Amino acid sequence: MLFDYKEVSIDSMNEDYKKSIQLCDEIINQVKKSNSDIEKLSKMDNIEQIIDGLDGRTSFLAQVHPEEGIRQEGSKIESLIQNYYLKLALDKDLFEAINSIGINDLAPDDKRYHQFLLQDFEDAGQLLSEKEREDLEKIDKELIDLGIEFEENIAKDRTELLFEEDELIGLTNHELDSFTKKEDKFVVTMAYPHISAVMENCSDSLTREKLWKAFSNRAIQKNPEILYRATKLRYEKAQLQKKKTWAEYRLRYRMAESPKNVEEMYKTLLPILKEKARKEIDTLLPLDNTLDKISIWDLRYLIAKERSRVSSIDTSKLKEYFELHHVKEVMLEICEEVFGLKFSQKENANAWHEDVELWEVSDSSTKELIAHFYLDLYPRKGKFTHAAVMDISSGNLDLKSSCSMVANFPNPNIGKALMSFDEVETLFHEFGHVLHHCLGQNKYTRMSGTSVEWDFVEAPSQIMEHWVWKTECIERLAIHHETGEKLDLSILEKLKESKNIGVALHTLRQVGLGLEDQFLHGEDYENSHHLIVEKAHVSPIFYPFEEVNHLASFGHMLGGYDAGYYGYLWAEVIGDDLFSRFEEEGVLSSSVGKDYREKILGPGGSKDANDLVKDFLGRDWNNNSFLKQKSL
Repeated sequence: MLFDYKEVSIDSMNEDYKKSIQLCDEIINQVKKSNSDIEKLSKMDNIEQIIDGLDGRTSFLAQVHPEEGIRQEGSKIESLIQNYYLKLALDKDLFEAINSIGINDLAPDDKRYHQFLLQDFEDAGQLLSEKEREDLEKIDKELIDLGIEFEENIAKDRTELLFEEDELIGLTNHELDSFTKKEDKFVVTMAYPHISAVMENCSDSLTREKLWKAFSNRAIQKNPEILYRATKLRYEKAQLQKKKTWAEYRLRYRMAESPKNVEEMYKTLLPILKEKARKEIDTLLPLDNTLDKISIWDLRYLIAKERSRVSSIDTSKLKEYFELHHVKEVMLEICEEVFGLKFSQKENANAWHEDVELWEVSDSSTKELIAHFYLDLYPRKGKFTHAAVMDISSGNLDLKSSCSMVANFPNPNIGKALMSFDEVETLFHEFGHVLHHCLGQNKYTRMSGTSVEWDFVEAPSQIMEHWVWKTECIERLAIHHETGEKLDLSILEKLKESKNIGVALHTLRQVGLGLEDQFLHGEDYENSHHLIVEKAHVSPIFYPFEEVNHLASFGHMLGGYDAGYYGYLWAEVIGDDLFSRFEEEGVLSSSVGKDYREKILGPGGSKDANDLVKDFLGRDWNNNSFLKQKSL
């Protein structure tokens, strides 16, 4: 049964927490007393189901609820939940109960779940001395608090800039109408629709610079110190766990396995990217005769301008062909056709805000209900400012899962919801996570949905972006919101020609962020942030190292992607390779879609990601498709 978020209050959240924890404590005692290995594993799964559901009903609201009091209480309960997980992992009797399980007679899924549980205990220090374990516990508790504070500081940031109309030259009337006014000036917030509109369309470089610096310096007052403290504690934790660095410690159970393999990926790609980037600069710089060099705040504008030139359509005009509701409907139709699914919107969402939609996903053949998902797509005060899919409750073979796509697309309630092409890509990308979450089913909650290696989790979302660029899909997506006219096929072809404009410079930016993350969590962790950013800056475009600290609002660093940001590029390479089967056998092939659903999405975390990919491709993955897709 789905939770009624309309009835949430601070008191109900606390009562929910108390009852859930009490129930978990009772089950833990049963685990300790049980003589059945399978029963122990089953009850541990029950505990994870309870805590997972609690997390989705309470701490999830810290990111999305319109009431500040609820958001604050959600953050508080999130801290309590994380500390409870830590308490379980530190419970010596519980560890001994799980460690005593004989694995010889276990089924493969049981063995794998048992292995994951032992890893939890190991991470908590169960194999260390008592003194080391105590030190580790202090570190873990502080890291929990730091992570929540870091996220809260970003969420609470209310930075906004005021601009005269002549400082926003290049923006359409529609885009200007999306801004409120104060003192006869336009109020530009840090919400993504505002950022995208200015950074892609404003011809005034000074305006772009001001906005980029303001955006980069969000949460600058407190978060640099928090991040420095977190990286120091992580290094100390890695040392306690007999690992050289945090990156080495974090990557030991991931596809990459070690920082050295991440370094090798970058080393292979960097010469190719840098050579292409130099050519891109030669193309982009002449587009604006007011510039003598390309700075980081110029890049999106110049790329958008060149795309408009190549595709023969202004980016603001292009938006008129991508109305949000229509794009969403077509995306769902494509997924229904390719993956054998049926989506149905529920009338009564009982969600945390009136704009939120609730959807069911079912199997098109069996009509069986598979899962639920929410769509929370528009910006509002206090809401999570990026785009992400958030787990509400992970399912298993017996329990239906639910998740929410949280985004900040143009709101149809305050004007036409016209999307940039980048936003269309983002919608498809995030829906890839929704599909993975909904369709990944396993006996155990821990191995369901997106519970895969962290550097693989983005592959099922990266692959979804490919459909946006295929003619079979674009001609269905690109319909003028007023006339109903399809985008001219010649423009579609030119649009595809424009796909890789600036791709090397964009990818170098991603590489730079990945390197920052590796340096932060390597032996350079004690260096100042601006030195780390400067060392990681592999792009030929200008970056003002001393004037900003974007690491202060780099939410990934305390949001689970620490030492793992490389995973976006790693997974993109894999995602491109996965899509090669659709390229070869049919973009909308339902047979390949069925194979993908069964071999990539369905197993969840029941197999190593390398094995999933090999099952689907019939070979080991490589970067050939990535290089081809990017015209490198």
